[in-house]
This record gives sequence, C-alpha cells and structure tokens, in this order.
Amino acid sequence: MIENLYQLKKALSKCQGTWAWVGQRGIDAYTVADFVPVEAVFCCDFGEEYPNFWPKDSVFSVEKDLGRRENWGNQNLEKLWEGEIRKQIETFIGEVKAPVNTVCYRSLAALEKDRRFHVLAPSLALKDMFDDKLRQLELFSRLDVKTPATFVCRLDETNFIEASDISDGPFVVQPPVGSSGENTYIVSSEADFDKAKEALGPGQRVKISKYMPVPSLNGNCVVLRTREGLRALAACPSVQIVGAHGCTNRPEVYCGNDFAAAGKVHEAVREETCTIMEKIGLYMGSKGFLGVFGMDFLFDGDEVLALEINPRFQGSTTLLSMLQVDRGEVSLAVLHVMQFMGLVEEFSQEFLAQLGRRYRVPYAGAHLIVHNLRGTSCSIEHDLEAGIHILFDDTIKRVRSGTNYRDVESPNEWCILGNLPSQATEICKDARIAMIHANKSILDSNLQQLGSSAATFVKALQGRCRMVPFYGGSE
Repeated sequence: MIENLYQLKKALSKCQGTWAWVGQRGIDAYTVADFVPVEAVFCCDFGEEYPNFWPKDSVFSVEKDLGRRENWGNQNLEKLWEGEIRKQIETFIGEVKAPVNTVCYRSLAALEKDRRFHVLAPSLALKDMFDDKLRQLELFSRLDVKTPATFVCRLDETNFIEASDISDGPFVVQPPVGSSGENTYIVSSEADFDKAKEALGPGQRVKISKYMPVPSLNGNCVVLRTREGLRALAACPSVQIVGAHGCTNRPEVYCGNDFAAAGKVHEAVREETCTIMEKIGLYMGSKGFLGVFGMDFLFDGDEVLALEINPRFQGSTTLLSMLQVDRGEVSLAVLHVMQFMGLVEEFSQEFLAQLGRRYRVPYAGAHLIVHNLRGTSCSIEHDLEAGIHILFDDTIKRVRSGTNYRDVESPNEWCILGNLPSQATEICKDARIAMIHANKSILDSNLQQLGSSAATFVKALQGRCRMVPFYGGSE
C-alpha cells in the first residue's frame, strides 16, 4: 500500500512509456512534474523560457507555430494536430517509446483516435456532458444545490428590461460552454445586452443569472473508483480573482486564484463548498466521469451558491498541486494520474480518508494573470525576464532567477513565470501577457480586488510593457 510520497514516486517509476503534458499553458506541466518525468509538452502558449524547461524538439506549441498569442481556450488545443505542427508530432512519436502517457488538461478528439497516446483524462464525451452550463442547472436542481436566481432562454426571446426585471437588477449572460470568463457578459445596460447579443448571436440559448457583487470561490475535487466503490475528495477552495483592476479591462475575466485568502473565509463556507463538490463528484462518477474536476461558487455571508462545474483540470489546479506536495500531501492531480494508470487500489481506504481530512485545511499562496489592456492586437516591447522580482522605487527589479513560487523567499518578492511572450509575438486583444506567483495573500480585505502591494506590482509590470501596434507605429 502507498502511504507516503516516496512510495508513490516508486510506484509511478515502474510505469512504462514516455510522459507528456497536454494543456493550454506549458507551465501547467508543473501540475505533475513532482511525480513524473514530463518529457514532452503539447500546449497553446509559448514562453521565452520554455526551451530552458524542455528540449526544443519536444515542445509543440500553437503560439510558436502561429507567432500569435490569443486568450487561448480549450478548443485551441485541437490546432496542434493541424499543418506543420502535426508533422513535428509525427516525427516525435516515431522516436519515443510507446505508449505516451498523456496527462491532459482535458481530453482531445485527436488523442482519443490515436492509440499511441494513453490519455489520462475522462473522455471528451463525458467532459462535454458535464460542461454544458444548461445541463448543470438541471443537475444542481436534482441534487438540491443552491444557485443564484437563474432562467434559460434564447437571447432573442428576451430584452434588457425583461431580463433586468426577472433578475432584479444587473445580470450575467452565459452560453452553454465557455471558460475563463471569455464568453461571459455582465449586463448593466441596454448597450451591454446588445454587446452580448452581437457576440453570441441572437439565437444563442443562454443562462441568465442575477449578478451578485460578492466574492467568488473556486474548488478542485477528484473522483476515484476504489475497491469499495466511488470516492470523491475535495480540497479547500481558493478565492477566485475576477476582473481585477490593472489585470484586465473586463469585469468578468478570470485573473487568478488566492489560496491564502481562503483562510479569511468562514470555515463553514469552506466546508460547504467541499461538501457540494463531493456530492457532485459522486453523481458524475455514477455516470462514468473519473479524475479531477472543479467548481465555481459565490458566497454571500454564510450562503454558498454554485455557479458552474469545470469537468477538467483548471487554471488553479497547477498551483494547488504544488502547494499540496509542499505540505507533504499526495495531490489531487496525482490521484487523477493514478486512477487512469490503474493504480488507485495501491491506496488504502484509511489513507484516502486521511488525505480528505488534510485537504480541508487552507493552503498558502496565490497566482495572478495579467492581460493585454489594449483594445486591439499589439506586440510588446519589454526588458522583463522570468524570475524573482521586487518593487524598487515603484519599478520592477529582478533580483535572481526562479521558476515558480517555491523560489520566493520573502513577502516582498514576486515570481514572474516563464511564459512571457517574445517581442515578435502578436498579442491579441485581452490575451494574457504574464503570470505571477506569490507566497502570500494578494487580495484586499473584501476579497474582490487586489491589495495595495499586488496592485502596485501589476501597475509597474504594465508600465514596463510598451504596447506597439502590431502592424507598425508605436504608442
């Protein structure tokens, strides 16, 4: 039986084949890098530091191929199997050992059709089943999980005044599928409603929910099939950072997670989110879904309201996995890997129960995402390097090398991760330009905006990036 991290690594070391990561961001390979030797990365983005992390010929990137950084979504991963990148992948596959044990942010149709890849993720069909926000509403209702006041309709079946009356004020419009707030619209005016209708299409069926300006929580959970049946284990949630001033121009856009701030949230609220996730997880497991998934919540006082299910790894999963390892825990991500490698029975039920109790204690650390604030595509002229930075006379100063929060040694230090875009890259509207790790809470006391030190650091970072129109000129 596996009872500690050493035994876990020993068990995984016996697994044959090459290990690969597939996800929107290459740096998310940190999710499992503590346990398996990630030898190839299939991703959307491409950071200047990526060649220092993995051999050049084993990084397959949409951004590297196109010379453009978008606000990448899950569907963009499919572009890896198009054009020149596919030829590069075929060359790589021809030279490695089979199978390729592929840890996926989410599964891909191309991977599921290719028997050379051992996909360590729920099937795309199961992912799609639980990714539909309209179906999620039915699931929440069936399991008596509270949600904000919500109704479903086509956009051309309502108008701003009617939706405002039903929602009793501002409201949120969401299509059935979307991530990171990309297809989410907060509507406070007729103009906002017209913008959502134009972007999504008047015939789009959507859910319209009451907008509640309260803090948001994000949680991770894993569903396992053990000898004694299904088991769901949820980890203490983080406070989700959404629409942070200086990080984005859009109030609904995802900007990171503050795990340390969860310690300021009442224990009853944290426990309720975990209880809900485990209830949802057991239901999903009964339909065949196994592995990691996430959920978003609002909390208003002591009331917890479910927003949506994310049936895949999330943007928060990487940092959570590292924090769990540093606390001496077997991470949710590794339980996910063990499930799909057929090794979950190596854990005793007692050990899993013990893990579940340890997971409920708040973690310490945060990550922040900074976006392009211009309304058009541009390139960035900067002299930034990944590594550990401090603020010095209101400017950013790099003090040493570093790859993630583990290299941060004091509260006044910040780690800029290695996925900074090169200066030749086109940066699309709203695309991410930097990710930052901290070993402390970065939100203010209201848990909705950045604290003063984080806000100052972000302002200084934006000041070091001169936005240049992509087709010439400067600004």
